[in-house]
Amino acid sequence: MHRDVKPANVLLAPDGPRLIDFGIARAVDDTTLTASGLVVGTPGFLSPEQARGEPATAASDVFALGCVLAYAMSGRPPFGSGEPDALLYRTVHDDPGLDGVEAASRELVARCLGKDPQGRPTAVETARQLAEDVPDGASWLPDPVARMVAARSAESLALPGIEPTVVNEGTSSGDADTPQDPVRRPARRRLLLAGGALLLTAGGATTAAVLASRDDGAGGSGPELPSYVLGVHSTRGAPAALFSRACERAARLAVAQHNADPRRACDLTVRVARDRGDAGSAREVARAFTADRDVVAVLGPVTEIPMRTAANVYGEAGLTHVSSTTGQQDYFLLSPKSSFQSGAPHSALGTWIALHALVTKQLGRIGVVIDRSGGTTVQEQGTLLVRQWRDTLGGEAVPRVVAEETDDAPAAVRSLLTAGVDAFACFGTLDGTVRAARELAAAGFDGPRWMQHLLYGSAFPRQAGAAGEGWYVVTAAVDANALETERARAFTTAWRRLHGSAPGPYAAEAYDTARMLLAEFARTVPARGGRRPARTALGGRMAKATYTGVSRGYAFGDFHEYHSDNQGWSDSTFVHQVRDGRFVQRGSLTDLQRATEV
Repeated sequence: MHRDVKPANVLLAPDGPRLIDFGIARAVDDTTLTASGLVVGTPGFLSPEQARGEPATAASDVFALGCVLAYAMSGRPPFGSGEPDALLYRTVHDDPGLDGVEAASRELVARCLGKDPQGRPTAVETARQLAEDVPDGASWLPDPVARMVAARSAESLALPGIEPTVVNEGTSSGDADTPQDPVRRPARRRLLLAGGALLLTAGGATTAAVLASRDDGAGGSGPELPSYVLGVHSTRGAPAALFSRACERAARLAVAQHNADPRRACDLTVRVARDRGDAGSAREVARAFTADRDVVAVLGPVTEIPMRTAANVYGEAGLTHVSSTTGQQDYFLLSPKSSFQSGAPHSALGTWIALHALVTKQLGRIGVVIDRSGGTTVQEQGTLLVRQWRDTLGGEAVPRVVAEETDDAPAAVRSLLTAGVDAFACFGTLDGTVRAARELAAAGFDGPRWMQHLLYGSAFPRQAGAAGEGWYVVTAAVDANALETERARAFTTAWRRLHGSAPGPYAAEAYDTARMLLAEFARTVPARGGRRPARTALGGRMAKATYTGVSRGYAFGDFHEYHSDNQGWSDSTFVHQVRDGRFVQRGSLTDLQRATEV
C-alpha cells in the first residue's frame, strides 16, 4: 500500500507515469501506522476509511487513484478544496463532484470513489479497464504533451535542446526599454493537478526566442584599446519588464563609467538579447552570446526558467554570468564554475517577515494564505513563515492553502477572519493578493498585512487602490532614492544623468552586479595589448570576490549564491509599505530594530 497517492506524487515520463514518495508505504499485513484514530495521507486524496482513522487497505489506494483521475479529467478535486477538516468531512459524507469527467470514464471513476472499500474495483481491474480505453497503437500521452515531457526530461539531464525554435534575427531599432514583440505566443491549455507536481501543456511546440540585439558604445572605443562586450540576457514581455529594464539600464551605466576611466585597459559595449521566458529561447540567447568571442561576461538571465536553462550553455562555454534578479538555487549542478547569483534566495525572504513582525512588535495570531497559483517559490515562503512564526517566535499561525485554478482565495480570507486572526500574510499572484486586500478592507481588517516579495514594484498599489494602503513587502531590493549615504547619492545622480529618471526597483542590485563583474574582468585584461583574456579566468575570480555596493556587500557561497551572515541579511533586507498609492521604503530590518530600541 502506498497510502498517499496524489498528483504531487506522480511524475510523467515518456514511457508512462511514475509513482514516487514511498515514505509511508507499508505491506498490507504490516501493523505499523495502522493505529485507530491516526490519519495518514493528504486530505482530498485519501479514502473515507483513512479519514475516519481506520486502517488503510489496498482499496484505499484505489480510492486515492480515483481522486487523481477525477482531477486529471476535470481540473478540480472531487471533494473540492479548502480546510483539511472540511475535506475529510466531505470525503466521508458527500458524493464526489464528477461533472467535469467525461461520460465514458465516469463509471470507472465513480466505482473507484465508492464509500465502501468492498465495492471498489481492484488495482488489477482498474488497470485492465484503463488499458481497454486506449486505442491500438496509441501512445499514453497526446503528441504535444509527449514532446513537452521529452523536452523537460532532456533539460533535467542537461542534454542538448529538443524544442524546435523560430528565431527572429531582426535588430531592435526602437527604444531598448520598450521592445516590440513580433512573435505571438502559441495558444496553450493547461491542466494543473493538485500540488503543482503535474503540469500538462498542450498546444504545439514552443516558439522560441526573439533576439533583440543592440550595441551601445557608451563612450566609444579608443584606437589603441581592445574592445569587448558585456552581454545582458533579459526577458521580453510585460511580466519580466521590471527586472529586464533595470538590468539593461544598469549595464549601460556601469559600462559608461568603465569607459570614462582614463586608466582602463579596454573599452566595452553593451549588447542586449531577450528571451521569451521559456527554456528554448533562453538556450538560443545563451548560444548566441557564447558563440561571440567578444562577449566576456553576461548580466542575467533575469527570470527563473531562463536562468536554469541557460546556465548549462554558459557553463559548457566557460562564459561567466551573474543574475541579480533570480532566487532559486537549482542552476549550480549544471554550471558549477560559470554561473552566479547576486540576488537573495527566494525561500529565505519569507522567514524575514517573521523578523519584521518581531522587531516592530506586531506579533499576533497570523493568518497565512498560500495560493498554489503563485508557484513553488511562494509555496515554500508561506510554509517557512508558518514554521518560523510557530517554532521560532512561539506565535500561532493559521494557514489556508488555495488550490491552483480555483476561486477559493476569497473563501480562504473569510475563513481566516472568522478564525479571529489579527495579522495576515498572502503568498500568491498579484491578482490574488489584490483580491485578498479588497476582502480584508471590506471586513474592516486593519492589522498588519504582508505580501510576497516579488510583488515589490508591481502594480499592486494601483490595482488595490485604497484597499492596498498599509500593506508591507519585505525584500532584498532597495529603493536607493531613500538612502542618504554618499554611495547611494552618487549612484542615483549618475543614473538620473544617463537615463533621465530615478532608479527604480532592482536597479541598485543590477548595477552592483554589473560593476562587480567589470571590476573582476578588468583584472584579467593585460595592461596594454597582448593576448585576449581567458573566459574561464573570470569565473575563478568571481567565486572569491567581494564587493561593496550601493546598499550591501556582495560575496558568493559554495554554490555561487549570494552569501551573507545574519547581520548582513538584516542590514540589506528592506521593508516597503504602500502609502498614498505607492511603495515607500520604511528602512532595513536593522533600521527598524534600532528605532524600536530607542
